[in-house]
Amino acid sequence: MKKHPSRRITRRQFLVGAGAALAGATLACGREQPAATIVSPTDSPTLPPIVPTAPTGQAADTVLLNGKIITVDAGDSIAQAVALKDGLIQAVGSSEQVSAIVGESTQVIDLEGRAVTPGLIDAHNHFQVMGLMHSYYTPFLPPEVVTVQDLQAKLAEAVGQTAEGEWVIGYFMFIQGIGLPTRHDLDSVSPNHPVFILQQGGHYGSSNSLALQMTGIDANTPDPPGGMIGREADGEPDGIFYNHRAMDLVRRHIPRYTQETVHENIISMQTLFAACGVTSFQDNNVRGTDTVATYLDVGRQGGMYLRGAVYYTLEWPGDLDRALYEIEHYKDDFMRFAGFKFLLDGQMTMAYCHEPHNGERWDMPTWNPQTYKDAVRALHDTGLQICVHCVGDAAVDLTLDAFEEAMNANPRPDPRHRIEHCIISTPQATQRMKDLGVVVSTQPQFIRIGGDGYVDLFGAERGKRIIVTREWLDEGVHLALGSDAPSTPWYTPLATLIGAVTRATFSNERYEPEQALTIQEALRAHTMGSAYAGHEEDVKGSIEVGKMADMVVWSTDPYKASMQELWNSAIDMTMVGGEIVHQGGGASLSPRRARDLWG
Repeated sequence: MKKHPSRRITRRQFLVGAGAALAGATLACGREQPAATIVSPTDSPTLPPIVPTAPTGQAADTVLLNGKIITVDAGDSIAQAVALKDGLIQAVGSSEQVSAIVGESTQVIDLEGRAVTPGLIDAHNHFQVMGLMHSYYTPFLPPEVVTVQDLQAKLAEAVGQTAEGEWVIGYFMFIQGIGLPTRHDLDSVSPNHPVFILQQGGHYGSSNSLALQMTGIDANTPDPPGGMIGREADGEPDGIFYNHRAMDLVRRHIPRYTQETVHENIISMQTLFAACGVTSFQDNNVRGTDTVATYLDVGRQGGMYLRGAVYYTLEWPGDLDRALYEIEHYKDDFMRFAGFKFLLDGQMTMAYCHEPHNGERWDMPTWNPQTYKDAVRALHDTGLQICVHCVGDAAVDLTLDAFEEAMNANPRPDPRHRIEHCIISTPQATQRMKDLGVVVSTQPQFIRIGGDGYVDLFGAERGKRIIVTREWLDEGVHLALGSDAPSTPWYTPLATLIGAVTRATFSNERYEPEQALTIQEALRAHTMGSAYAGHEEDVKGSIEVGKMADMVVWSTDPYKASMQELWNSAIDMTMVGGEIVHQGGGASLSPRRARDLWG
């Protein structure tokens, strides 16, 4: 076994380097149809004359005219107008063509030259956990919390509002100068309250001494398989826990949130995503079959106005039976159970790699490799997708081995399994992903957070292999994009798109710029690519006749705007199934009945 390198970057040091990037960030913001026609967008935003002559049964429910319709079809066609009927796209073409199917009751929206794209599809996020960040956890975030002293002051406030002996739980981004707080950083303000605070990335947590005492964790407590307890020189725990399995040693003692809270989160978080132009989301880390059931119940009860897909996370081998036998394979147009999720390593300093890196551990997958392969094989046979969190190159290769073995044993058509994140990978892995039809679902905005420290952490050569989006596209690997919110501080797709195009670090250096995408490629990956990642490219992801009428009206043209202009832009309207689920942009975008315009 290779030794750890003598020069190590601890999770603390890496977070200190990445922390500045987070300090200022907040969790932000039936008749024959005319064929799709490539036309010039409207130069002069003047609505053409409208005479509502189409018969009622053939007339569109809604038309959007006088704009730039970025279809993201196979030819990246540009149109001026789109018609919607019964929740689907009825026609795409020039304003004159689409006006021909306007009836008296058709709702007309004058785009006044605005750009329209397909609805953004967030291929990787933790949707209801975003709600927990508002309701279950106490936030210890910049700008209020940057230093240890800030954390202690804010924690003291939370302690003062909590009955003695009860848990105080929260989350933080980073703590300046140390990265992760130890129990000693927490003890002085919480002697009578057990404390557990989660680092926002989701794979590290810190507890105070009372929490360790109450949970029975001491120098004799072994590290769980796939997890690590931070320790002091004498072997006593320092209060830091690495990876979910280690954090679960503490979390299993904390009163869990209720499913009523989960239900409320699923309802409330839709507003935030809709305002950012997200029309579909894929929650890639649903812990607990009860939470899966709540998601499906919200869909069944008509509580969804965005479209959701959920993946059940297997954290321990014992979760396999629950995955196989306790989950309903429910599906409708707004909510569905899509498959399963594994986490094969942790965050950057715990990346499972072939060669040592300068982090905490480089050689520790969270699953025993053979147990993992057996579980992948069993889940492959369900006919559903498998998504795997892989940060390091060894995690990627082990996952490809597991996929290939399962697919050889049961060569069912197009399983379309996925690798999530895929931060470091080899050129050989790229070819294997293409050959196996594996989708890469990634988040280039991570470069903004940690890119300034990647070379120190992984070395110059391996540092060139960070999120190689250009290579994947050029070699024919299917690419999907997502936010990974709230593990990243941005849920807006703008951060993802800009990250893919600029690959800018916090110091505004362009990290391996030859791997950058164009804005057209990034938008396609965030629409059609993410639709493909969910086996839904035939029904969503582009503005084409017969597809779901999920669209976004932009305040600026994403194809023409500078990256700064794009970041400062707004979503003027979001439509799902032809219904407006978010509207900004002022009264000018309000739908008006055609007969009122004509009369």
